[in-house]
Amino acid sequence: MQRGKLFCKKIEQKIGSLAFGLHLLWRVRLHIPFSQDRMKQLQMLWPGKSPKELEERDDCRRFTLWILLVIGTVFLTVVAWGGERGSQYLKGNGYLERREPGKGQQKAKLQIRGQGVQKKVQIVVPERKYRPEELQAKLEEGRNYIIKKYLGENKTAEKVTKPLCLVSEIKDSAIKVKWKLDEDGYINRDGTLNNRALSQKTEVSITAYMVYGDVKEPVELELFICPVQKSYEQRLWENWESRLEEEKERSAQQKVLKLPREAAGRKLFYREVKERFWCRVFLAGGLLCICIPFLLDYQTEQGIKKRDRQLQTEYPEMVERFILLLGAGLTIRGTWLRIAGEYERRRASGEISYNYLYEEMLLTRNDMENGKSEAAAYTSFGRRISMLQYMKFSTLLVQNLKKGSDDLLRRMELEAEDAVRIRRELAKKQGEEAGTKLLLPMMLMLVVVFAIILTAAFRAM
Repeated sequence: MQRGKLFCKKIEQKIGSLAFGLHLLWRVRLHIPFSQDRMKQLQMLWPGKSPKELEERDDCRRFTLWILLVIGTVFLTVVAWGGERGSQYLKGNGYLERREPGKGQQKAKLQIRGQGVQKKVQIVVPERKYRPEELQAKLEEGRNYIIKKYLGENKTAEKVTKPLCLVSEIKDSAIKVKWKLDEDGYINRDGTLNNRALSQKTEVSITAYMVYGDVKEPVELELFICPVQKSYEQRLWENWESRLEEEKERSAQQKVLKLPREAAGRKLFYREVKERFWCRVFLAGGLLCICIPFLLDYQTEQGIKKRDRQLQTEYPEMVERFILLLGAGLTIRGTWLRIAGEYERRRASGEISYNYLYEEMLLTRNDMENGKSEAAAYTSFGRRISMLQYMKFSTLLVQNLKKGSDDLLRRMELEAEDAVRIRRELAKKQGEEAGTKLLLPMMLMLVVVFAIILTAAFRAM
């Protein structure tokens, strides 16, 4: 456990050193200037920090995220690439392994090549059928379902030009369907049509047997197949599919399915198609690297908004405390030091969390202790916050220091009343925004309620 922590700490130090090196390369060697607008935002969020420190902190944060993202992307890409190596289903050249009875069918994606032609196909390899002594009873079928489905996309049985839908089971039941197709071979097992050689409309009869246990009831269907023109490549793939179906029937009880080695006089070769998941991982990592600067900028903007809301909320309380302490006989400087010192003590003990207003007051106190005049310190306080009410507050303090007016408390009380009114308006605005945000969840809940009512109504019909 201890070794793991030490190892993680070393890795963290290495990444931090690399991020700092990239910062120096970016700013010192390449002389890329830092955005002044962003510097102003960072100074608002981190008062008292020097521009150089803020620049270094922001750059190291960005480069650290990029480094971690690149490492994670490369690692996941290698793992995904390694996991896709090797053949999963194809054995040798031309054999697909079957699953044992009861294990279900499997799908294999293959790429077929042969003398100038190639095609990507997905082959469904059914599970090995039971031997005669293993056969189980079959399930019942439904006539209406077959009549509704067998035409597929064809609109009428009088004009069949598209593949048929030869269902193998009845939906939501244990019924199985077996088909007896026409003797002339115009219809394949998968419902595709062999109508290339037709010159006119041809009547065809097929029979669907509904099987359930010992019951075997036929459903005779009449349809008319119309001729269509097909290219040589279409005939080639139809021939290949036909041979594949024949091989499936012939080797139904064998553990492997032998794929056709030729079709329409052309030799065929097989190669398994692998999903290039590693490419997707690599692409996702690259997109995230591009998005990092925008995400950090958005996070900074949200921090600025949070700061402004907090400053607006804390202003009335701060003014009231000022009035109380001034009325108790403290000077402006003494009041400022009292409020800032109390915040510093409570923050150190963990009673309260970080507060932008009182951090600014601490910075102003430090300026005065370092020799800066009170008037200049209060003026800098208002300018740093850059909000009208705080600039007005600092102006009151500076005017009192310069002119020595006796009505400071009265003017402070008026300012406190204005601040309370502004806080009420802010609270009202935030309440309206919260109501607007809740509108979408309420609409979604209404849709769910309507769906439940309609479902119950349809079930009761």
